[in-house]
Amino acid sequence: MPVFKHTTAQKFIPYEMIQAIEKNTRTYNGLPGEAYFQNHADYSMQVKFNPHSGKLSGKTDITYFNESPDSLRKVVMRLYQNSNKKGGIRDEETDPEVIHDGVIIRALVVNDEDLINNLGYRTRTEGTNFTIYLKEVLVSGSSCTIHIEWEFIMPDRPLKRYGKYDEGTYFVSLWYPQVAVYDDIDGWDETQYTGTHEFYNDFNNYRVAITVTRGYMVWATGLWQNPQEILSQEVLDQLSYTSISEETVHIITPKSLESKNWYAGRGPKTYIYNAENIPDFVFALSDHYLWDVSIARMDPDSIHNVSVSAAYPEGATYFNKVAELGKDIVQHLSEVSYGISYPYPAVTVFKGEGGMEYPMMVNNGARFFWNATVYLTMHEIGHAFFPFLTGINEHKYSWIDEGLTTYLPLETQTALESNYYTVEHMISTYNLMAGTSDDVPLFVSAYLTRGNVYKNYSYIRSAVAFYMLENYIGRDTFRMAIRNFVENWQYKHPTPYDLFTIIKNTSQRDIDWFVDLWFYSFGWPDLAIGDVTKTGYTVKMEVKKVGLLPVPVLVELDYLSGDKEYISFPVELWKDKDILNLTFMIEDELESIKLGSQQIPDKNPLNNSFIINGTKF
Repeated sequence: MPVFKHTTAQKFIPYEMIQAIEKNTRTYNGLPGEAYFQNHADYSMQVKFNPHSGKLSGKTDITYFNESPDSLRKVVMRLYQNSNKKGGIRDEETDPEVIHDGVIIRALVVNDEDLINNLGYRTRTEGTNFTIYLKEVLVSGSSCTIHIEWEFIMPDRPLKRYGKYDEGTYFVSLWYPQVAVYDDIDGWDETQYTGTHEFYNDFNNYRVAITVTRGYMVWATGLWQNPQEILSQEVLDQLSYTSISEETVHIITPKSLESKNWYAGRGPKTYIYNAENIPDFVFALSDHYLWDVSIARMDPDSIHNVSVSAAYPEGATYFNKVAELGKDIVQHLSEVSYGISYPYPAVTVFKGEGGMEYPMMVNNGARFFWNATVYLTMHEIGHAFFPFLTGINEHKYSWIDEGLTTYLPLETQTALESNYYTVEHMISTYNLMAGTSDDVPLFVSAYLTRGNVYKNYSYIRSAVAFYMLENYIGRDTFRMAIRNFVENWQYKHPTPYDLFTIIKNTSQRDIDWFVDLWFYSFGWPDLAIGDVTKTGYTVKMEVKKVGLLPVPVLVELDYLSGDKEYISFPVELWKDKDILNLTFMIEDELESIKLGSQQIPDKNPLNNSFIINGTKF
């Protein structure tokens, strides 16, 4: 068994990670250990949804596989809709009209034992957690079966991440009883869902049959198995045409909606979707949405094509361009920003509200400006890599997936529409929050943060910290390290230690000191000009690191002639000092000296200038 010795360079490793390394489920080199395990479940679900009443009722057969070395005495499940239950704990004020009785369990059979009349003794409901206490221990290498029937009323208005968006349109997420993650770091993940924080799931297999009223189209996670049972021949022909078309194909059009000839037959319709090795399943439906499809062709042989759909009401701002935009985003992220093939064969961008990612589905509101449409679509599609391809625990490490997904695709944003969320915007936003009591280290578990603290923690400071780390080790090296991280942890559950160790090993650079400051310490970046002296054409300049967080040094020399000269110094100079004594030669008479730029974070720019007032130095 490896023995951990605590050193200054390793002080950001939490104790539970040390224990995992000692058990050989993790390793010091950031890779899965020989004893690494991961549980999963197979879901077979039948759901009926009434879009008029909002009633959702479902039946699920779950086979849960215990691939851990431990014997499990319970199974923890999620009932996310209990977040709207009377008396539930919520982070934000909720419209009283959407508060309901929670998820109602109509049947529960575990390993052929009927528990419906014994729920109070053999189960426990606490918030959004539903715990089943097993009659027989679930030993390592075995499985258990759970049959559960349930129902609840979907909110009749938009809520965060799901809800009713107009008469005849719903986005349905957080809707089925889901087995929680049991991992080598924390055991059962029993974090409550209170509305702010996102999710942590195993990679599971789904077969889902969704029955809805005739005239409603359903889009969902996975691949649609029975379009020939739902669509008219004319629309089927259009769907088939997407395989060869180089242009966006309009599957459901205003004309077909008006004539109601897009679907075939009478009576309720059952849509069947299959998805394998995927962390979640959601669906959306509408009786009046248009449907566009564009194909991202990822290689000359068309083996890894990605079907990009947009589903939206007529007149939704810019949504008639989203399928084509999504195709361009998938290609650029795969080939440039990430350099990793898009992991799914299809993705649908559904016009709902806000912006929320799910495997193969995106719930986006319409934006009034094209550049905002580009950014939002790019961000949510980009989440396919983090946290879906790499199964990041967003309850604890949301800053990994949100930070990487905020920063890495900026190249795609610039390539497709440059005038929106830039590096400069990202840094100026961070400067406002940096160093305040709301600017918490990324070592803190995400579920402990709320409001602006959560936003800064997950999206802003984290993105800037990754940007600074990339500046330190170089763009190509950083992107190679991210690819190595994904290659080793795809369809697994990595931790921050795994991420940073792989970056360190890939770059062959000492990054521990930098990571400890930027990711795990309180503080802010602030450089200041100290003493400045000149002898002949030689200038000696003192630069002080007033703030704790290190940043590269960029010196701007402004000459009386109007010319400017820039001299840069790398961030690693701050590794073991707080003052730099710089020497450089000048070419003419100086007007001023300045530090930094809009691409370098600095909390206090007022100490970044040395003005000579137009006189000779």
